[in-house]
Amino acid sequence: MNLKNNIKYSVVIPVFNEADNLEVLYARLTKVMDSLDGPYEIIFVDDGSTDGSFQILSDLHQKDNNVKVIRFTRNFGQHPAIMAGFHASMGEIIITLDADLQNPPEEIPKLLDKLDDGYEVVFGVFQRRKHSAFRRAGSWFAKWILARILPVEATDLSGFRALRSYAVTQLKLLNERSKFLDGLLCWMGYKVGTVEVKHHERHSGKTKYTPFKLLSLWLDMVVSFTHLPLKVAIFAGLFLGVVGLALALFYLVRYFLYGFSVPGFATIVILITFFSGAQLFALGILGEYIGRMNKEVKNKPEYIIRDKM
Repeated sequence: MNLKNNIKYSVVIPVFNEADNLEVLYARLTKVMDSLDGPYEIIFVDDGSTDGSFQILSDLHQKDNNVKVIRFTRNFGQHPAIMAGFHASMGEIIITLDADLQNPPEEIPKLLDKLDDGYEVVFGVFQRRKHSAFRRAGSWFAKWILARILPVEATDLSGFRALRSYAVTQLKLLNERSKFLDGLLCWMGYKVGTVEVKHHERHSGKTKYTPFKLLSLWLDMVVSFTHLPLKVAIFAGLFLGVVGLALALFYLVRYFLYGFSVPGFATIVILITFFSGAQLFALGILGEYIGRMNKEVKNKPEYIIRDKM
């Protein structure tokens, strides 16, 4: 008997230091899943937690056979954790949500209803984000970039998703090490839809997305799907070269007309600083692409699993 055919829903939840949220999440989530029309599994992926999250997950697994637990050796990141859950999932429909309860489990039926309308990938769009101003600005920036680099209209994306299993199967075949999952799911060409859902405050704890992690995510998003930053660097270099040539001609003409003048020292310092900054910026963009190429060549695993339940 094929066990995979007996499971209709797989819920994948990455966990990193969410001990205070897990039992509440489990209670609310199982209530929703029990009301649906098929067997389900809940796959928690412990992404190197240090606060006792794994012990709580172990206890949940002991009392509920629907709960499965994957534990990493260390913190590898949210997207690798989700991919580990995808590799372990056996459902016809896979649902992903965060463990902080900002994605209310009670909104899952809305995602499933949208899938029934003929969509293959559905993202929950938040009515009003409960994030900080910095996170909201970052989301606006990501949406603006995605609208220009992805071949779909749905660019208001989130980690609250529902997908057909065959979409996940194709996603697992992509061997990129720096994955931006939302972008890849849109890039693959499946019918993508969105549905408006509620967005709550964190139940407990603080966000794990620091400004540095958000910046890294945005770089993955841009670098993975477009060469636009390299083109910007090229055109910026050409523009600055023309400006430099124009200034050189200006000072040459001025020299012949008025002679040498010392007061131009401030201008020279400003120009050197500006051009140096532009060069370093261009080198940084080039370095991002080269660094990702190096990461792909090394072919290290996305994650290492310590325990599976």
